[in-house]
Amino acid sequence: MPNHDHTPRLEHWVHLSLLAGLILSGGLLILGLCVALLTGQPRPKAPPPPFREVLAAAVAGDGAALIYVGLLVLIGTPILRVAVLAVGWGMVGNRRFMTVSLVVLALLVISLYLGVG
Repeated sequence: MPNHDHTPRLEHWVHLSLLAGLILSGGLLILGLCVALLTGQPRPKAPPPPFREVLAAAVAGDGAALIYVGLLVLIGTPILRVAVLAVGWGMVGNRRFMTVSLVVLALLVISLYLGVG
């Protein structure tokens, strides 16, 4: 039997995960835009390089790479939300919703792999 006493706590963790993703991605997007504008970096004409190269360029202060990482964080935020829901529902004993969220999470990961790979 699911324990409904933990629902506000789960809602709080979901809220925090979405807020953290939004703040982090927004900060990276703004920082990347500022760096690109201040350094006069031209807009990239090719698709983004592989993730490791983007991450290394972002750490080195490349504006376009910071924007790419910000977009990736923004894309990953809903995936984090589903993972938080799966863990939360598992902790409160709601197996039905946990199973549904794990299936959705698996579908998201598979689609991400197929889309990138």
